Amino acid sequence: MDRQAILGATFVLLNAAGALGQELPDPNPVPQSDGTNLWYVGNNTQYPVIQDVLDAVSDGDEIVIRAGLYVESLTIDNVEITLRPFVTNAGGVPNYEQVTFLNPTEGFNNDNGWALKMQGARGTYVGRPRQFTELENGLDVVTRIQPRDALTYSPVGDPINIASILNAEFSNGSAVMRIQSRTIDDVAIVSDSGQGTFSGFLITSMNGSGGGIIITGAHNQTTFVDCELKNLYSTGSPHEQVYDLPVNVITVSGDSTCRPTFHRIKIHNNDVTQYGVVCQIGADTEWSHCDIYENDARASDGTIMSTGGRSTWHDCVFSANQSGRGTLYWDAEGTLVTDEFRFFDSCFIDNQTVTNLYGGVAWVDHPSGSGQQPQLMFSGCGFVQNNGLNYPNPTDPEDSTLETEAEYAIFTPYFPEHRIGIDNAGYCNVPDQVLDQGQVFGDLNDDGSVDWSDLDALSSLLGTCSTDVDRNGVTNFNDLVRILNEYNESCP
Repeated sequence: MDRQAILGATFVLLNAAGALGQELPDPNPVPQSDGTNLWYVGNNTQYPVIQDVLDAVSDGDEIVIRAGLYVESLTIDNVEITLRPFVTNAGGVPNYEQVTFLNPTEGFNNDNGWALKMQGARGTYVGRPRQFTELENGLDVVTRIQPRDALTYSPVGDPINIASILNAEFSNGSAVMRIQSRTIDDVAIVSDSGQGTFSGFLITSMNGSGGGIIITGAHNQTTFVDCELKNLYSTGSPHEQVYDLPVNVITVSGDSTCRPTFHRIKIHNNDVTQYGVVCQIGADTEWSHCDIYENDARASDGTIMSTGGRSTWHDCVFSANQSGRGTLYWDAEGTLVTDEFRFFDSCFIDNQTVTNLYGGVAWVDHPSGSGQQPQLMFSGCGFVQNNGLNYPNPTDPEDSTLETEAEYAIFTPYFPEHRIGIDNAGYCNVPDQVLDQGQVFGDLNDDGSVDWSDLDALSSLLGTCSTDVDRNGVTNFNDLVRILNEYNESCP
């Protein structure tokens, strides 16, 4: 072979070797038209350690994580960044790649005690991105993500609206990433004066132990959206690594400027001791459209347990929880008269306490507030079979509806015991699949059967909210038809 042929063959081999060894995408980070950068991080990228990129990014950058299991303890203090999984379009179906974080238990950051920590981070979104993207020219556009080939990073199809992207790993369709706790004094997420958003997280345990979230610090405005916390075992052990706070499914601690919000959160099938499933110490929390069900907190005073503080709950469901003294237990001693726990359009269904009598809905300890203005409010709420009791539910025509079973379900030292906004009732205005736990709706007098006495009750009360048995907001002939359809059925 002549010299020229040898040189040509060598050139081809060198170029082939360079192509095989090239890391994709190239370049990385990828410059964007608005002056920010998009970073691909994690397995098989130039940036396998995610924290290295978090320390290098600029405000407004986007970090895209490749599929994999990451044992890192990340600190997120960046302003207006997005941290999300890679999106593929295999088979024409856009999907997030499966990303899981584990709490480190050994290695260089094993003493931190969390997988993700948010500190500050104004406007930052972790998990599912923000619905709209604000451009520098002042326009807001719907956020779209360009699906890419998992190997070549080339675009696949058109950019996709984030509402159309699912993660096939999670049944509820809203989860984007998973975090697993591994020891009793670890949590998945810490927010210390955080100001960003966690959206679409499944938080669970790896070995059956560990907590979910600790939220603390002044001016905390962290928002949690579409998150699910399940199968956690939390003993209330102190988070000794950094924060001397009890490790629970969710712990919130701070002054009145610590104001996290929770929207569409599911908390279920967790076992806890000492400090409840949700432990609040001071602070001011707001919850909307959350479901808290089938949790075992019999070793603690409450499923929701608060010392001081205040809280507001909208359109939430508490179902089949077990606790020591109250589904909500509130030690309100030392609070201001303006500190309140308020529940709007929420439902308490089949919750039980250890006494099997008191506190099926709530128990408040407040010695200095005895006989004073109530700091507990229910408006438009439903109470169904909590410790076997409904509300209101007189046992005898001569008894006051508020001085019989309702007195046991909601126990406080105030006078009256609680404030009422829109009338509460012994049924819940929620779908049957949520409410139906063996109850036959035609049993208006709760005597265990549907018979003439229920027809008599309906006849005398037809047109009142108490007889809206199909819970459609209207009392009419359809309610009578429903009782007739269930006539002679036995109730469990």
